[in-house]
Amino acid sequence: MALRRSDPKKEPSIELFIKAGLDGENIGHCPFCQRLFMVLWLKGVKFTVTTVDMKKKPEELKDLAPGTNPPFLLYNGELKTDFLKIEEFLEQTLAPPRYPHLSPQNKESFDVGSDIFAKFSAYIKNSSANKSKDR
Repeated sequence: MALRRSDPKKEPSIELFIKAGLDGENIGHCPFCQRLFMVLWLKGVKFTVTTVDMKKKPEELKDLAPGTNPPFLLYNGELKTDFLKIEEFLEQTLAPPRYPHLSPQNKESFDVGSDIFAKFSAYIKNSSANKSKDR
């Protein structure tokens, strides 16, 4: 499979769909959404953020990504829905010299970091759920 690189003269069209906060508008507390936001921000690429109120998911999003919850990404009109594959895709596509390289040199380092991130995210989500039940 060939890697797709960005046209060095053309800015890609990127729209990141992330979970909205409790108010239904601002950025929510989903660590996966925030991680993709940070990757795009650190790459220095222009992108649009659309917050999705999970209590009333708009019909057009149900048509765009049926059965999928944020985060997901539209890259030049192409839908990407798997969190880890999105991050990998962005690292391969938004590559040097135009965009910085963010992944560690050793794949093992990335795997360990992803494992820690996943466990930390699960801990945070479970801690929040447990506090809500205690109230």
